[in-house]
Amino acid sequence: QRLQVPAAGALALGPPAPTCEVRAVLFDAGNTLLDLAGGFLADLCSKLGLAVRPAEVGAAAAGHLRRHSNLYGSPPAAGDTSDLLLGSFRAIGEALGLGAAAAADFACAARREDMRDPRGLWRCPVPAARATLAALARRGLSLAVVSNSDGQAQRHLELAGLRHFFAVVIDSAEVGLRKPDPGIFHLALAALHQPPANALYVGDLPDIDMAGARSAGMRALLYDPWDTYADTAEARLRSLAGLTRLI
Repeated sequence: QRLQVPAAGALALGPPAPTCEVRAVLFDAGNTLLDLAGGFLADLCSKLGLAVRPAEVGAAAAGHLRRHSNLYGSPPAAGDTSDLLLGSFRAIGEALGLGAAAAADFACAARREDMRDPRGLWRCPVPAARATLAALARRGLSLAVVSNSDGQAQRHLELAGLRHFFAVVIDSAEVGLRKPDPGIFHLALAALHQPPANALYVGDLPDIDMAGARSAGMRALLYDPWDTYADTAEARLRSLAGLTRLI
């Protein structure tokens, strides 16, 4: 099947790209297939005296990831025992408008919930995820996930009801490689028996997902539902539903 750029729809256009054969589609997990539990976090903000909408939580998280994406693409330094997620939740709380003390309380409560609930906090399938994956599978495309995760990616996808769509799930904690290292993408492609030229990657971070996939020889699309990267030249998907019209 061929990748084509439509005239309009859910794609925010970057520079025109040549048509190419697509036989496999690979996805990031968190913030691409799985959204933060915005309702839970909005309720948590309310308990701390700040009224926010669930959508605002998602936008704040996307903004944090843009500013600090380098933290999520590098393995921790030797001896580093800091809790990356705790720091992320604190930054999200501050971005939402919580003061320093309240943001620290927000972060601790969010981290406890992330550890308590087996689904974690990235537990809500993004809009159109199931329908899009089902449509791609019906077309006979091979599907995979390549995620910088903590060893829980497969479990979280299973609990969200998405795991069965994928022939393979590559979790950085299990294979010892992290995006943007092209090697982690090559592991998935080898499992799918597909060359990079016939694969497309969909992720939410330009310098980790887009750069990594391209360094592995793949095409890439940026999933940007919050319009966080409106200033980029990347071709951006505002909804996963747009993917079925591209392929």
